[in-house]
Parts: sequence; C-alpha cells; structure tokens
Amino acid sequence: MPIKPFVIAIFTTILTACSSAGYYSGFEDIDPDGWAYGDTISFTTDSCISSGMIIALRHNDSYPYKNIWIEISDSAHIDSVNIELCDIYGRWYGKGIGASYQIAAPVPFDITPNTRLNIRHILRVDTVKGIEQIGLIPQY
Repeated sequence: MPIKPFVIAIFTTILTACSSAGYYSGFEDIDPDGWAYGDTISFTTDSCISSGMIIALRHNDSYPYKNIWIEISDSAHIDSVNIELCDIYGRWYGKGIGASYQIAAPVPFDITPNTRLNIRHILRVDTVKGIEQIGLIPQY
C-alpha cells in the first residue's frame, strides 16, 4: 500500500510547516554582573520568522535608568531603538511578577528568514546592571 507513506509524509509536512504568524521566539540571559558595552547578543532566525518582530527586554528594580538604547543589526540593516522603561516618577511600564518586569519594542526593520540578528546596548556606560534577559518574539 504506497498510499499510507504518502499520507504520513503529507501529514508530517503540515504539522511542521510554518504558519503565516511566524512563531520564532528566543531569549538570551544577560550576565548577572551586568551587560557590558561590548557584549553583543545574537539570534539566528529560522525559516518561520515573520516580518513583524519585537525586542523583548526583562529587567529588575536595580536598573538605574529611565530608558535603554539598543542597537539592532543584521547583514543589511542597522538601527537604534529607545525603550522607555519607566515614567518620570519611576513607575515601571513593563508587566511582571515581583521585582522583574518585561517590556517590548518593535524591531525597526523587517527580518528575513535564516538571518543573524545582533543586539547590544549603546548607553554611555561600560556595564549596565539590572537587565536580566533580551529576546526576540513575534508581534501579534
């Protein structure tokens, strides 16, 4: 019966195929001692990437500034993103549990599948404390 392997192959392809929403996501931990100016966080996207992606940043109460400037680049683009973390009274914008918060900002350019994406902070300090993770998630 040659039809059975054919049906299994089609079913497997459907289950593993990418949807139009693009479900790629990933987070990288930042060193608890701080995020040094020269440390670049890299993501290699897969074939399921969608064009609308978001930089997600997780921080805690020890982050000392109101915002953070992020540089994001791939082989064809380089841009900077200013992520506002709190209001003028020091109240965090992000959502979270306890002393950990997550906030997001859109990637300023379209990301193509199978691309290496580099992210680094571009603040005027050597090491930034209070950033826990940085990630790349789909925009819904």
